[in-house]
Amino acid sequence: MPYGGFRFAFVILAPLAAVAVRADDSGLALLIEIIAESNDAALQRDLLAGMREGLRGRRRVPMPEDWPAAYARLSKSDDAAVREHASALALTFGDPQAVQELGETMLDAQAPAEQRRRALEALAESRATDLATTLHQLLLDADLRSDVLRALAAYPHPRTPKLLLDLYPTLSEDEKQDAVLTLASRVEFAQALLNALENKTVAASDISAYTARQLQNLNDETISRRLKELWGEVRSTSDVKRELIAKYKDLLTPEFLKEGDPQKGRLVYNRTCLKCHRLYGEGGTIGPDLTGSNRANLDYILENAFDPSAVIPRDYRMSTVITGDGRVLTGIITVDAPEAIVLQTVNEKLVISRDDIDELRPSPLSMMPEGQLEALPPEEVRDLVVYLRTETQPPLPEGELQSAN
Repeated sequence: MPYGGFRFAFVILAPLAAVAVRADDSGLALLIEIIAESNDAALQRDLLAGMREGLRGRRRVPMPEDWPAAYARLSKSDDAAVREHASALALTFGDPQAVQELGETMLDAQAPAEQRRRALEALAESRATDLATTLHQLLLDADLRSDVLRALAAYPHPRTPKLLLDLYPTLSEDEKQDAVLTLASRVEFAQALLNALENKTVAASDISAYTARQLQNLNDETISRRLKELWGEVRSTSDVKRELIAKYKDLLTPEFLKEGDPQKGRLVYNRTCLKCHRLYGEGGTIGPDLTGSNRANLDYILENAFDPSAVIPRDYRMSTVITGDGRVLTGIITVDAPEAIVLQTVNEKLVISRDDIDELRPSPLSMMPEGQLEALPPEEVRDLVVYLRTETQPPLPEGELQSAN
């Protein structure tokens, strides 16, 4: 009986193919034989996907003896997914024909953008040799630019920082975040990023708390010192706060988050965050604008909620002002002039003459209070996180519009 007659069984077993491949490369030969002899594109697709998953993360695997003949057939399949999976596996086996074909697809401006992106992703994942110079050329390709910006982080090419920073003023907000994260990925790139921060090519507001932490994690004394001078403070999170973060990560499982309501989460946000933070163009400015932050990352949300003072941009560092008449004010200095300062508190902006200031003391703490999530029921925490991870502003629940404005 042909292998296609067992398609249902193999669909069930396809995930096991990934496990078998991870455990022992000897299983590759049998899988390739089955795929090559089958005329069932769906079966080929299932098993090729399982093989790709099993080999994910391994850039080079010895090419099985029967692979060239199998690839010659698979690469001509009428099924686009079969061709795509086969090409990606061929890269893992170091097949030069696949490198050439995927490179041609990636550079073909007439090909569908999604197909080009997948070709780029496969080449980048396999660390194809000399890909960086080709990626540099594609920085001007609007269809692939974000993917190119991210892929360049994998290659320590000396021209990358200058090319990214020359292009930086023309990038969209999302592309700027991709560029900044790539520049924060390597010590030699990070030096150029901090130079750009110093000369204002990159705005301090473009460096998110997540990126600042990434720069700190490079463990380079010069970078850490310059980051503190140019952007702000980054310190480690205490054991107690790490335990709280772990507790809420256990609570906020994917299953629990699926039950969340972003509309209700927006109400929680309006009650607890809106006064200080802007999101989707609404809210205060005493804290960083959250619209372009790393909100999809649960770790990012929890770390900032439970330890807001761990990563403080310079522009949001809190100060305490004691006036000559004994008044104590806490806020952020938005203007620091010889004659006066402008202090933004949670609810007002004050101009304070230098003559009236008895003591001005910078604080290592954030204006954002700790423990806000602990004061909320689990369902409200869930809804708030779901709202923070949205990509577009959801409407307020019916009947709440008037009270929210």
